[in-house]
Amino acid sequence: MDKIIWVLAFVGYVFGSYWWRRWAVGERLEIHSGLLYFLELLLASLVVALVHELGHAIVGKALGMKLRTFIVGPFQWHIRGGKWEFQFLPAKIFASDGATGVVPTTLEHFRANTICMIAAGPFASLIGGLLAFCAAFTAPNSRWEPSWQLLTLISTLALLASILNLLPFRPGNSYSDGAQIYQLLSNGPWGDYQRAISSVRSTLVTPLRPRDFDIEAIQRASVGIARGQRGLLLRLWASSYYLDCGRMPEASRTLTEAEGFYQETATEIPAELHTEFVFGKAFLQRDAAGARLWWDRMEAKNPSRFNGDYYVARSALLWSENHLEEAEEAWRKGYALAQQLPKAGAYEFDRDRFTLLRKVLDESLSANQTQDLPATTG
Repeated sequence: MDKIIWVLAFVGYVFGSYWWRRWAVGERLEIHSGLLYFLELLLASLVVALVHELGHAIVGKALGMKLRTFIVGPFQWHIRGGKWEFQFLPAKIFASDGATGVVPTTLEHFRANTICMIAAGPFASLIGGLLAFCAAFTAPNSRWEPSWQLLTLISTLALLASILNLLPFRPGNSYSDGAQIYQLLSNGPWGDYQRAISSVRSTLVTPLRPRDFDIEAIQRASVGIARGQRGLLLRLWASSYYLDCGRMPEASRTLTEAEGFYQETATEIPAELHTEFVFGKAFLQRDAAGARLWWDRMEAKNPSRFNGDYYVARSALLWSENHLEEAEEAWRKGYALAQQLPKAGAYEFDRDRFTLLRKVLDESLSANQTQDLPATTG
């Protein structure tokens, strides 16, 4: 199905280009080619992606969701550590895709609201494509005649996007809007996955914490999703849930289950996600060698974000290796960063991890000081 979609997209683009070219010849319009045509195609792709993602974002905001990610080709905005960050990635200058990350503030009417938000992208593409079609069709002898070819490209690409995005397929490591809607309407593991990930994301913008995750949905989804990055994430979320509930044996067990997915997903796991394994191996399992292994895996990916998660993992690692002075220094750096995070449930959990680590650090420091005291004689 994934391959068929790309064939349909190519056929649709060729047909649309052919139809517009015949129309342009009949209207005696100047037809662009070469570099100018390529630049118009690139601009049209970015405009179509922008309109599509705005559809998701606007409807999501209207339904009370919080916008946290907005990507159009090389232009990327993310909220990290409670603050908006902008990135321009030249390597994605020819990318015609986009992404919108909106987070629900409540799971009430979760399925209906999420479906409306997802469907808003293809609907925005449809409206944008029809408007561009009308503008292109009326371009001859108008003020916007020089832009007729750009408008036809926008129309063709937008209408294709509105149709094809509603079909269930998997481009790369993500899912089409149609696939996500299908998952939400199903009663299987992917419907549970969508609910689980929404409960996780809501902790970023509400007082809800990992202990408020929909653990039943996570467990049901884990049964049906037994591979890939999503299978790993489900088990990591379960580990965070149990840790926040104080159920350390279950937190350790689910962390071990998540580790079992590493070989299959090594290239997909971002450097930042490794900190969860480093902290878990060091603090939950007291496994210094295992924590060091995960730390080395993270370092091999050249992490660029040295935030609270980075330092709590580093402090836990050094504590497990009995490098207490270095562990103390890392703890202080990370704790200062954690105090700057917003007052949301996920960040309160992060601060509590520092508190848990503080207790074992103090115990280790106290034990070392006791050993260093000179012996006394009676």
